[in-house]
Amino acid sequence: TTTSMLSWILEHQGFNPGFLIGGIPLNFGISARLAGGPENKSGFFVIEADEYDSAFFDKRSKFVHYRPRTAILNNLEFDHADIFPDLDAIKRQFHHLVRTIPGEGLIISPECDANINEVLAMGCWTPIAKTSINANAEWNANLLKADGSQFSVLFENNEQGIVDWSLTGEHNVYNALSAIVAANHVGILPRDAIAALGQFINVKRRMEVIARINGVTL
Repeated sequence: TTTSMLSWILEHQGFNPGFLIGGIPLNFGISARLAGGPENKSGFFVIEADEYDSAFFDKRSKFVHYRPRTAILNNLEFDHADIFPDLDAIKRQFHHLVRTIPGEGLIISPECDANINEVLAMGCWTPIAKTSINANAEWNANLLKADGSQFSVLFENNEQGIVDWSLTGEHNVYNALSAIVAANHVGILPRDAIAALGQFINVKRRMEVIARINGVTL
């Protein structure tokens, strides 16, 4: 979902990014398109990735091949038990990813994720932007509605605007905040990213409204 949000912010601002998304974002109607060419003068490509291995002959996590300039680390927990023996093995792969991000890049992560914080403590030469909800991180969201459908965005305690959208859940607030920070890293003002999120439509089959029948919403 974060990939879809960031892709939409870039699209809304006229950058026409390439993207690869594990679902169909309804703002686009397709799950992938190439960057480059006259329709994408920026050259931006947004991709979602996890720690799953690259191939049967390359057991490194596939994200170590992407060499991002801007990386959002949403969360880190034990997964893919068919590949990794324990959580520490996954942390090691995330550490490898972190070391591929250049010094002029940016890493964005939630302040409260202890596992990501441990990975960053292993060694990092890239600036880090921390996010939080109702707390005091550099980038913070204050919930104006408990379900996350409306929240203010603050940078260094200065309000940048209010997101009022159709999505709910604190996880989506974190996703949106990370997308705003990533967009800011490539020069998009927070207020413009916030305006784009007001028009964001979620990924197909993720909290998607199918129909309303006799007062019942499916």
